[in-house]
Parts: sequence; C-alpha cells; structure tokens
Amino acid sequence: MRTLKVVLVALVAALAALVGYSYVVSRPLFDETWQPWQPSIAPRADALTFARTDDRLLLVLAHDAGAVRGIDLTAIHGAAQTADLVDFYTRLGYDALANIDGPSVTVPVDALIQPHGSRPPFIAAGTNYAEHAAEVSVDDPPFLFPKLAEPTPWNAAVRHVARLDYEAELCLVPLADIVRPDQEVEFGLLLCNDFTDRWTLVRELDLGEPMGLTGFAAAKGQPTFLPTGYLLVIPRRPDFYEALRLELFVNDRLRQRFRAGDMILQPRDIVAQSFASADAPYRRGEVRVGLMPDGRIPQGALILTGTAAGVIFRPVNVWNPGVYLAPGDLVRTRANFLGEMTNHIERDGPG
Repeated sequence: MRTLKVVLVALVAALAALVGYSYVVSRPLFDETWQPWQPSIAPRADALTFARTDDRLLLVLAHDAGAVRGIDLTAIHGAAQTADLVDFYTRLGYDALANIDGPSVTVPVDALIQPHGSRPPFIAAGTNYAEHAAEVSVDDPPFLFPKLAEPTPWNAAVRHVARLDYEAELCLVPLADIVRPDQEVEFGLLLCNDFTDRWTLVRELDLGEPMGLTGFAAAKGQPTFLPTGYLLVIPRRPDFYEALRLELFVNDRLRQRFRAGDMILQPRDIVAQSFASADAPYRRGEVRVGLMPDGRIPQGALILTGTAAGVIFRPVNVWNPGVYLAPGDLVRTRANFLGEMTNHIERDGPG
C-alpha cells in the first residue's frame, strides 16, 4: 500500500508539474498592453488605400480612431465601374488614381465592409518567420498549404473550438492572374488573421509526410477562421510591405509584434514555391485538395505570408485547452497603413 501511495503521489506531482509548465510556456512574449493609437494612411505617392461601404468605394486619404475620410470613387465613376476593386484599379492604373480629385466623404469605421471579395482556395505559408518555427519546434524550411476558409469581415466573430489559436498575417492580393512562377505581378496588401484549430492540426498531422500536406487544410479551413481587414493598400513599389509592422493583442495584452520584411520566403519566393508544389497531395481529412486547382493563382485571391513568434501553441501544451483562446476573448490585430481588426471569440458548436 505504501508503494502505491508513493506512486500516486509521484504521478500527481508529475501531472501538476506538466500543468504548470504548459502555462509557463504559453505566457505572452511581451509585457505591454493595448494603448490608443493613431491609424496611418500611406501618402498617395507611396501607396493607394481603398475602403468600401455597402454602396460606395473610397480612395482613403485619412484615418482617425473612428472614421476614414476619402474620395468617393463610386460618385465619380458609378456603381458598376467600382463594383470590383481589382478590375477598377487595373482599368485606371496607379497614376490616374493617385492624381484623382473629387467629392470627399467621412465614413465611420463600423460602416466599412470587405474592400474586395475573394473566394478560396487560397495559398498560405507556414513557419515563414524563423522565431515562429523555433517556438513550435518545426525544423523544416517554410512550407505552403491551402487555406480553405471563406474570408469574413474585420469585426466578425470567430467560432470557438477547444484549442483555438491566432496568427496575425499580411495577406497579398495579386492584381492579375499569375500563370507562371517567374511572373512579375503587382500585389495589394491586406491585414488578415489565420485562426487555427490546433487539436485538429495535431490529430491529422502525419509526420511521415512533408510538412503542410496534412493537418493544415483541415485545422485552418473552418468557418470564421479568416477575418480580413477593411483597407486594401496597393503600393507603388513592390518592397513597400517590408516596413509594415503588425501587432496582435488578446484581451488587450500584446502577444505578437513583427515586421513583414522579416519573412523568410518573400512574395516572389512564395509564388515560385506555389507552382513547384501545385501537384502535391494536400489533404483535408481523407479528401485530397489542391493548392492551385486551376494551375494558376487567380487575380484577387489571397496569399497568406505567415506569422511570427507569439502564438499560443507549443507541442507541450496542446493537451491543455485552458491556455488557448476562450469564449469571450477579444483579439485585436493592427498594422501601420493597414488599419485594425477586432474579433470576439464566440462559441458556435462543440468546443
């Protein structure tokens, strides 16, 4: 009996140590909290910034904490011409829009919707920042996977699952079909968040396969798992994105802060690797899914460029739902020139 008691005590102590350790490794990397900030809009000489309401497309000139002010492009060109932002930009070109003048309107941020409609499948990069690869114990080089979630608005709720994690990301929006790996193409820039069901990811991951082929499509392709920002920015220079600084807060506590220019695979590399991986056997559960079903990256699609350090997941804490996002949590994501997103975590189904 004494031996059994010793064993039980040792097991309880080991379990307590594991629980404690899982909380320790899940702590935020930063001590800072959310502070009021002044959103910024890039000068038209450097980038064009667009926003949309239910009935108008705006070329944004200024942004304060609660509203944007811009030129009403729909009043100038009509609803039919401005219905598709990418087509509209392609027809007029950068210089014409940079020099346009017209009636100015001020619109509350709460009235802004998605500036451009995109439909999955999308292309996403995994472990594309060295610090994130280290924190999740992945030794493989950056990899790609299909992101199958429908985009949702910047202030949409996110469905809760038991091990829900966030990933602040910069999304690229190609302004033309990409049909070959070395093609030069303009990109729009959009703030995104790549939410993940970590339990599904771990459960479906086949470590005998190359990273990205299993687990990721299912874990990241669920409804509400891709909120996108209310500003679409089209830069004049392709290296504009390098100076973007992204931050993510959970319940007003800083969890992620990184510079987009620190990504390992740069946009041209992601495009090239997408074509090289186009025929790879990606799976969502038992179903095979394509990274590029049409053999191209369509105009207006999303390319998720990866996230940096600061996510919740560690291999040692995946068993503990208590460290992950919970119903009622508030996730706020922001970036210079790209605005911000506010996403509450709600329960909608089994958690």
